[in-house]
Amino acid sequence: MTGTRAAVESRRARLDGTLNRGDDFGVVLLLILLTIVSFAAASGAIAQLVSVALSGGTLLFVLHTAGARRRVFRFAAVVVTLAVASTAVALVLGEDVGRSLAGLVGLLLAILAPVVILRRIVTASTITVRLVLGALSIYLLLGLAYAYMFPLIATVTGLPFFVQTSTPASVDFVYFSYTTLATIGYGDYTAATSLGRMIAVSEGLVGQLFLVSAVALLVGNVGRTLRQPPAADASRTSLPDDVEVTPPGR
Repeated sequence: MTGTRAAVESRRARLDGTLNRGDDFGVVLLLILLTIVSFAAASGAIAQLVSVALSGGTLLFVLHTAGARRRVFRFAAVVVTLAVASTAVALVLGEDVGRSLAGLVGLLLAILAPVVILRRIVTASTITVRLVLGALSIYLLLGLAYAYMFPLIATVTGLPFFVQTSTPASVDFVYFSYTTLATIGYGDYTAATSLGRMIAVSEGLVGQLFLVSAVALLVGNVGRTLRQPPAADASRTSLPDDVEVTPPGR
């Protein structure tokens, strides 16, 4: 009985240590990948509830591990809680409400999380592998942000976003966004309007500039200290080598 209790407490201590560890962007990267998959597969009310919960949990974990301000974390926590509760209610009210809430939380994740991660990278004193993973997380979040933006453009303009279909699914927007971000451009889906084309061009440019500048710069400086820590005792001053100190009483 005592051994079982000790094992449970040991697991709990390891879990607390993992959750409280800063700059844990490897976990962030995994959560973002799961969020992308859940968003692409969110075709029903239950799937939308899972997508909202996963997006919200990812956002809160990013804010926590990147050391965001308490005010920002509390605001995000309130929004996520309300969104999850409202999506649960939407299981009864209808699928459209759930889709709107899923888009709201996902867009908040895709916009707020990169800002917080970038702030952590810029203020870091030493470039680490974890920070490189943070930069890669920003890259994935860029694609997710555009995946949420494309259907918004279709809603605002009142026109189909794609030439090839007038009823695209979430997975179509995710697919188009990441093939554009990676500048693959298969051509099976193309933007129908001038606004959609220009937004797609901006995604390709931002994605490539981010990879060849920010990520490449971080990778090339892994382990390098950018800022020296302050001296342990700033009140102590060193004397020039040619100054002789006379002992007391001499």
